[in-house]
Amino acid sequence: MKKYTGWLFDLYPDPKHGLTVWLLGEDGKSHSFTQEFSITFYVAGPFHRLRQLWKYLKEKPVVLSRTERDDLYSGKTDVLEVQVPNPIAFDELFKEINQRFPDLSYYDVDIPLILRYAAAFSVFPLAYCKVEVEQGWKISSITALDTPWELDPKLPNLRILHIQPDINPAHATPQYLLVEFQQFKYRLSFEKPREILGVLNSLLMQYNPDVILTSYGDTWLFTRLEELSKETGTLFNPNRDLSRSIRRKKEISFHNYGQAHYRGEQVHLFGRWHIDDQNCMTFGDYGLMGAIEQARVCGLPAQEIARRSPGAGIAAMQALTALRRGILVPYQQQKGEVSKTYDQLFVADRGGLVFEPLLGIYPHVAILDFISMYPSIMVEYNISPETVATDEEDSWLIPELNVKVSSREGLIPATLKPMVHKRVAIKRLLKKIGKNDSRYVHYKALANALKWLCVVAYGRLGFANSTFGRINSHEAVTHIGRKMILRAKEIVEDHGFTVLHIYVDSLFIYRPEATTEQDYQSLLNGIEHETKLPIEVEEVYSWMAFVSARHNSNIPVANRFFGLQPDGEYKVRGLALRREDTPFFVADTQQRVLQILAIEKDPNQLHKLLPDVLSMVQERLSALSHQKIPLNELIVTQTLSRELDQYRVPSPVARAALQLQTVGKIIRMGQRIQFLYTTTEQGVHAWDLPDEFNPALIDVSRYKELLFRAVHEVLQPIGIPENALLGWLFGEASYMLPTGWLDPTQFQKSELPLFANLLI
Repeated sequence: MKKYTGWLFDLYPDPKHGLTVWLLGEDGKSHSFTQEFSITFYVAGPFHRLRQLWKYLKEKPVVLSRTERDDLYSGKTDVLEVQVPNPIAFDELFKEINQRFPDLSYYDVDIPLILRYAAAFSVFPLAYCKVEVEQGWKISSITALDTPWELDPKLPNLRILHIQPDINPAHATPQYLLVEFQQFKYRLSFEKPREILGVLNSLLMQYNPDVILTSYGDTWLFTRLEELSKETGTLFNPNRDLSRSIRRKKEISFHNYGQAHYRGEQVHLFGRWHIDDQNCMTFGDYGLMGAIEQARVCGLPAQEIARRSPGAGIAAMQALTALRRGILVPYQQQKGEVSKTYDQLFVADRGGLVFEPLLGIYPHVAILDFISMYPSIMVEYNISPETVATDEEDSWLIPELNVKVSSREGLIPATLKPMVHKRVAIKRLLKKIGKNDSRYVHYKALANALKWLCVVAYGRLGFANSTFGRINSHEAVTHIGRKMILRAKEIVEDHGFTVLHIYVDSLFIYRPEATTEQDYQSLLNGIEHETKLPIEVEEVYSWMAFVSARHNSNIPVANRFFGLQPDGEYKVRGLALRREDTPFFVADTQQRVLQILAIEKDPNQLHKLLPDVLSMVQERLSALSHQKIPLNELIVTQTLSRELDQYRVPSPVARAALQLQTVGKIIRMGQRIQFLYTTTEQGVHAWDLPDEFNPALIDVSRYKELLFRAVHEVLQPIGIPENALLGWLFGEASYMLPTGWLDPTQFQKSELPLFANLLI
């Protein structure tokens, strides 16, 4: 018997031994073991049909028995237990019986293998473990020595190999492969394929990376390397387990929360991880450290969770809690909605509370933010699909919704509680250490990773395809959220503050003499005591500007504002620079306007910076007119919201996608298409077309319009009318400034060299 300590790194089915389990040892080596492991699932239905299934399965290599298991809603349930000794045989067996017996109810079938393993042995990905191994490298026991909820867990020093082509393969054929590990960097020419494969094979053997982090690895790189391997006769296998070939997962297009998404083909490795940073949904927000945090918390492998939506992570957490509690996990089943009258539906189905902001710019604005408000409500008020609309005596009533909530801890609160507590602790730690602390980036990545999980936890309650979802619990959360934010508003006003804006879980408030976070502490204590929900001052801003609708300056927009922090950074929501479809040229110009305004901490003095703003913008317009802006800064990126054949009138992004389809590129719903606005008949030119583009065809007027809107979006709260800005920049309109505003005729020509003639 040998003992090892290290981190659970990977596991997958083994055709002979059940499982192959990889451990990154404390000795710095990677160890491969085997372990026997069976898969158990359950079937419910009429007795005669279960009897027929029993007879059918008697000839199969399975173990059968009748038993009772807990259903989340109906309690103890008679089921047929089917135990499959080898995991590798499970998928085919279930597919077979589901086709023959589609009328039966199945449980614990579509659960990832690693979640089953985690539930069986109380471990998780990258758990720090003690492993006992028998002869033949067979695991006899595995024990976790830490939990996913530690703020500073002991983690392995991962060896990371970075690989990427020198250009996006969708735009042009890469000429070089850029390889980096530790302090070493290689630039390898694709004209020398043997050299590329030789260097990569050498690195895999000698450096033995734990993680291969690529750009376009899923959708291009590994396919290209396989082609080079066949062309040259040079073997190439990026797996640590050389008995395996790489595993591919098909591309997919789907809708999620009203948005179209596309995930390209995936390449997964055995014994080491592969993560493609260009084929991930939220990886860019938190990087590898955040992906590791999500893997530890959710139980899914890092190379899986990095590519999946946060909703998949929450679903995994719920399934893991159910397995550990002995609760049946139904196969694609959701509990139906409790019936309501029209009046009840009107009260219940309202969503989060939003107050329209007071337009203008205000000094010393603080944002009070409930930390993970909806998940905190689920935990604190025990909101779960099976706890809402209960008939239990030990329950409390939500009179407005006419539903009772059980006091018995629900599945969802039990799942979320440790994660919510951890995120609150990290958020408060970030406040304490400050941005200049060397640990800040690390903890910020963890906070962002957990934030995404907390954000979607609420949505899963009402999601139609959620295994543990029920719209009544979803409505109960928003109802309590509305009550809590209104109670917080009352407390804020009782403390003499003015509420400028409310957005679901945040209050924008100010009081002239309250300029530091300490001035809000008693207020926070009062709100937290009344609501039982954690709340913090996100920031006290030097000034905050609320932007109106573009077509009507009297109509506020709830999610369009920007605020200057004391350190000169901005919080920006809804402006052009935050939108994906804004060209870099336009976003960068808007950012430069904000940088100029950041010089002034007093909002009443911002008008003095107007000459600098206009001068900069005029220079940018001149550069655009004289074709001095690089074409890649004019690229517009938009998502294809449907399949091309479903467009009745092709939008600009659809016209660009059709151009790409014409030259043989495969286009799918949810893909991000890049294009330029042009003066051609089609009005666009797809960026990834192979033919060279003539810069003279750029639609300069269209880009000027986009830039003008972006600049006015920032200047409008200061009081600059649209026609005034038009006159200053283009000389195309007469204008009158509001009374009390700085008269532009007082500027000296030396101060405004590029546009003084427009002002005087």
